[in-house]
Amino acid sequence: MPVINDIVNIFLPEFRHWILWLSFLAGVGIVLLLYAYPFIRKHRKEFRSNYVGVLTTSIISLYIFTKMLEGVIYHGSILKIDAWVGQIIFTLYIPWITSAALFITSFGTFYILAPLFTMAVILLFLKKRWRYALISTVAILGSVGLQVGIKALVQRARPVNLLETGYSFPSGHALSSIVFVSLLIYSFKDDFKNKITRYVLIILFSSFFLAVAVSRMILHVHWFSDVIAGISLGVFWFMLLVLIERAITGLAPAVKRETKEAAPIIPQAIIPKK
Repeated sequence: MPVINDIVNIFLPEFRHWILWLSFLAGVGIVLLLYAYPFIRKHRKEFRSNYVGVLTTSIISLYIFTKMLEGVIYHGSILKIDAWVGQIIFTLYIPWITSAALFITSFGTFYILAPLFTMAVILLFLKKRWRYALISTVAILGSVGLQVGIKALVQRARPVNLLETGYSFPSGHALSSIVFVSLLIYSFKDDFKNKITRYVLIILFSSFFLAVAVSRMILHVHWFSDVIAGISLGVFWFMLLVLIERAITGLAPAVKRETKEAAPIIPQAIIPKK
């Protein structure tokens, strides 16, 4: 069982692993620049202060992912938490919960998410929401690239199980599910004018993503830190795309306005040489 020091060490960075934390600071710098850009340009009146939540969530999620990555690579205290959580799940084994987890985890597979994503993008095109369709495509393809690339770099072994093989860190199901659910909420939330209906759907979608993430631990195909890393990386990736989209869509109107307001270029009369 982990002690207090182990739990504290999960949250505190170890700066001797300077490469990781320089990368974290670089990520924070990019996020801050993207957030500040519309305010610097002063053409984005709709970029309201409530996007402070996007900024805060981006930095916190990137920090959590960096801590999980640090703990896995350098054998930190998170490994003790992984073993402890795994032992609790093994001790509390109940057959019907495992059967439910097998059903729920299937919704995080490529064969289920791909058709759902395709239908969502088609619906966005039919509604002529080109921007949201593009963001959704970049978000999903990017999430796949991130999980494949990071798994190949970290090469962490899965817990012993009879269901899945391959590398474990981060959880691809958790990452893809949270990105997909976030895209659904972001793209279609305004279609529901009734606030109660909107919040109920958001809670249901969020519960779905959490259930998929938890099912990976119940089935013992991922460690606790794999799931936390997948969730935090998915949140960071989605929030980063939101900030990029806000900056780019603010740039286009500014260019059009500046072009329209610019003084016309009047060719000077050609004065013949004497």
